[in-house]
Amino acid sequence: MSDTIDYAEMLEIPVNTLNVTKKRSKKRREEEDLKERVLESVNEKMDAQAEEGAAQENVVDYGSPPPEEQPPEPPRRRFLENKLLLGEFIAVCALCATILLTNLFWQDSAINTFFRSLITEDTPAAAPDERSYAELSAGSVVADADIACSVSETGVLSFTGECSVYPPCGGVVESVAESGGTYAMEIRHTTSFSTVIAGLTYAYAAAGDTVYATIPVGFTDGSSAVTVSLYDGDALIRAYSLDEDNDIVWNV
Repeated sequence: MSDTIDYAEMLEIPVNTLNVTKKRSKKRREEEDLKERVLESVNEKMDAQAEEGAAQENVVDYGSPPPEEQPPEPPRRRFLENKLLLGEFIAVCALCATILLTNLFWQDSAINTFFRSLITEDTPAAAPDERSYAELSAGSVVADADIACSVSETGVLSFTGECSVYPPCGGVVESVAESGGTYAMEIRHTTSFSTVIAGLTYAYAAAGDTVYATIPVGFTDGSSAVTVSLYDGDALIRAYSLDEDNDIVWNV
């Protein structure tokens, strides 16, 4: 034991400074190098993908602005459209007013003449009434049955009293004339049959009016006699009489 220590002291090599080095095998070192290369390759690929995604996010499409950035429709155009519609409406109203005023105050204007020509062409003329008086039903010329009516030998019907006066049949007034404070009215019933009523205090119809047997054409206050003459052409009709209600009855 002492010999060993003496030997060590002689060599001046401390015993506690001895290092043991173990040599790595070549195979283990290659595996670690391969692992490091694989990790580096994966890290490089992931870094490349991250850079590519960031580049795509930073790309700005300048082709067309996004919907929210598109300029709104200028209000000027909409205002012009509304103004155009308003102008058209005013023009139509003005045209209608012009036509109405023309119809009221200018009967012989070109537009009235044109419309009348259209109506005349589209409306066929009424066929003349060729019936004789005997084919028509005649009524009473007075509404009050208490008024006494009489027929002369010449065929003239007359009465005196305050009442409304009716035509014996419907027809069209040919003329109305005033003489001595009373009115005379001629009524055309058919082309050959007509009636002349004279002695009216008031005339309710004018020339050209259509009259009916149920509507009075005049009034008498009873101050003078009223005469009713029935004509077949130019001949005074005599072949009739009156019943109890003053209705005209043809004697043919």
